Amino acid sequence: MAEKMPAIMKTKPAYGAELVEVDVPKPGPGEVLIRVLATSICGTDLHIYEWNEWAQSRIKPPQIMGHEVAGEVVEVGPGVDDLQVGDYISVETHIVCGKCYACKHNRYHVCQNTKIFGVDMDGVFATYAVVPAKNAWKNPKDMKPEYAALQEPLGNAVDTVLAGPIAGRSTLITGAGP
Repeated sequence: MAEKMPAIMKTKPAYGAELVEVDVPKPGPGEVLIRVLATSICGTDLHIYEWNEWAQSRIKPPQIMGHEVAGEVVEVGPGVDDLQVGDYISVETHIVCGKCYACKHNRYHVCQNTKIFGVDMDGVFATYAVVPAKNAWKNPKDMKPEYAALQEPLGNAVDTVLAGPIAGRSTLITGAGP
């Protein structure tokens, strides 16, 4: 495996992003290294690229962008026993702490300390990325990577719809998102 890889990085606190060469990351305990097969561009990535007020208050360059991804496991870190090299995965992009009140009560979606790939840490707009094994979802081998990368935003949309009483009601869906 190469020691360096290309990545899309927010290199400075200004409009834009750059294609740079960085070291291939190494998985630590509880993590896997994936070869990125597909990513999708989220509205969050556009905010970061445009360097709007939200991005300025949240992003700490330099940092690899991107968080919606499908990939193949190429290396497994210590303590990972439910994934192996060759597994085809998508990734839940919200990394929860497991320790706050919400997490202790199985309300991970409102974790007080949630971190997000490409926002609070290096993201997945690169050849390889390290992700927590607990955030990996195994995909059927016949699922196209470009579909697998959209599972996370699709999950957000489904969660939003299921947050209220929707059965038997008319709804309006706007925008170009999933």
